[in-house]
Amino acid sequence: MAGTAEKTANFISVPVHQRQPRCRQHGRVSIPKALLWTCLTIASFLSLVFLSPFNPFESSDIRSDTGTLSETPLETCAWTALEPHVSLLAVPSIRRPEFLARQSRLADALEDAGVDAFIAEPSASSEYYANISATFELSERPFLMIIDKTGQFAYLVPTFEAGRIAGLDMVYGGEKKVIAWREEESPYEVLATATGYRKVMLDEHVRYMIAAGLQGAGVEVVPMTERIQSLRSAKTDDEIVILKAINAFTLELVRALQQCIAVGVAQETVTTVARSLFTRAGVGRGFWSIVLFGDQAAYPHGGKTGRTLQDGEFVLVDIGSALHGYGSDVTRTFLPAGASASDELLGIWRTVHASQAAAFARMRANETCADVDAASRVPVEEAGYGQFYTHRLGHGLGLEMHEHPYLNGANKEKLRLGQVASNEPGIYVTTEQARQLLGRDVGFGVRLEDPILVTENGGVALTGHRANSPYDP
Repeated sequence: MAGTAEKTANFISVPVHQRQPRCRQHGRVSIPKALLWTCLTIASFLSLVFLSPFNPFESSDIRSDTGTLSETPLETCAWTALEPHVSLLAVPSIRRPEFLARQSRLADALEDAGVDAFIAEPSASSEYYANISATFELSERPFLMIIDKTGQFAYLVPTFEAGRIAGLDMVYGGEKKVIAWREEESPYEVLATATGYRKVMLDEHVRYMIAAGLQGAGVEVVPMTERIQSLRSAKTDDEIVILKAINAFTLELVRALQQCIAVGVAQETVTTVARSLFTRAGVGRGFWSIVLFGDQAAYPHGGKTGRTLQDGEFVLVDIGSALHGYGSDVTRTFLPAGASASDELLGIWRTVHASQAAAFARMRANETCADVDAASRVPVEEAGYGQFYTHRLGHGLGLEMHEHPYLNGANKEKLRLGQVASNEPGIYVTTEQARQLLGRDVGFGVRLEDPILVTENGGVALTGHRANSPYDP
């Protein structure tokens, strides 16, 4: 466990002829008390490791890609369908020249903005610019990544943590500058004195205490500009390759589940199997999912647990994981192979599909986010379900699952070439609404989602293709 001293036992090899014979009393082996206590201690520790939900080898910033595979018939069936697609994930991570180019672009933007430096805590921005993982645990002691307008890379660190942080796989050009502060010092005053910065720009995820501390030390603090925000939202070719790989694989995983799910399966079982499938493929870290059946899908982010699939119900799977830090986010609403649904439900599925297509055509450079969102609502409103399309069309996707741009009716920001955003319209009707407004006994939810690359001519699905029907997701 991180931060815990490691203890090593010293074992002495004793020649066979010098070993004490075991003594038998009443037919039992007499065990020395020291050895007995040692065995009991080891057994207790192993039970803690393997039987307890708490794992003492895990820390909050280290997660394992390994996991227990369920080996259920559902998992076996789905893995058989999915395994040929694992090769989709064989793409390289971001390389050193790309990190240095990002830092150079940031430095140019800082110079133009008239600020001395950009400051970020461990976050998607620190991961983007210097490969400092967003999963590094934050505490009350500031650890700050700094890139100034000359391109100088530096970081502020507690003195007692300097050795541990120096071991991170950071990327920078030239010499790094380490600004260490002792416990009896103000980290913000140390930073101000060491750098002479008068005005700095903070990453959007920096905590208020950092901003207040810098201001208290006499440093002017300004928020991120739209230009600097756009540096990360417009994806490079290398980023697009990774996003295509993980999202195309995620879709194949959903398609594999669709082939194998049957009436009677529990929502939680599907979630467990999905986790195992990502883990088998080597991308279990970052896994998340929303699995909803029937009327539970009327709540976009989930309802009650313990639900089993009934005949005639849709399955909604909204799922993702990560590859080289970049996320997938794919949703399909489908029917299991051989299942059936009412004509009304099938018609609603087609309406959502048409809604997604309308937005897809508008996801081109210079269209406003609000206009794309509005285009997706036209087919839904024409079908009479406008009031049941209750959320924005989508959000940006990259190192963060939700990032800029946000496709909603209030956002007049224009889409840019290379941006990636989800296209995920939906119709959600609770059982109460269905009975009061539609004359139906049971509610439902339908959502379709693909991450889309913005081009000059319209969107490109990073999953490889959109859904074709409830039977062909």
